[in-house]
Amino acid sequence: MTLKTICIIDDDPIYQLITKKIIEKSHLFSQRQSFTDGFDALHFFREEKSIPDIILLDIEMPAMDGWDFLDEFCELKKSFDKKIYIYIISSSIAKEDIEKASTYGCICGFISKPINLEKLTKIANS
Repeated sequence: MTLKTICIIDDDPIYQLITKKIIEKSHLFSQRQSFTDGFDALHFFREEKSIPDIILLDIEMPAMDGWDFLDEFCELKKSFDKKIYIYIISSSIAKEDIEKASTYGCICGFISKPINLEKLTKIANS
């Protein structure tokens, strides 16, 4: 089995640190990237012409929130010839957010924070 690459897009440094540690200890991914906002992630994906297999995306971020990121990313991913799995990872339990997520064809799931090894294993096996 080929290990997938994963990217975290979240403005919370503590969440990023914890998630990075879980990813590293899991040995489920070949490479990990992280960004604190959607602008930086989109810029990197466009410039490097490289995109991860899996994206863990927070929806509540300053500057560019997850929804704005998705609007641009769903267009950008059309230029890559590979399946990309995007999971919204959020502390929001608002029904509206879950419903809105389901309107994006590029979203594979809505997962409540915090991420743990069990959730990460399910994501890696998607």
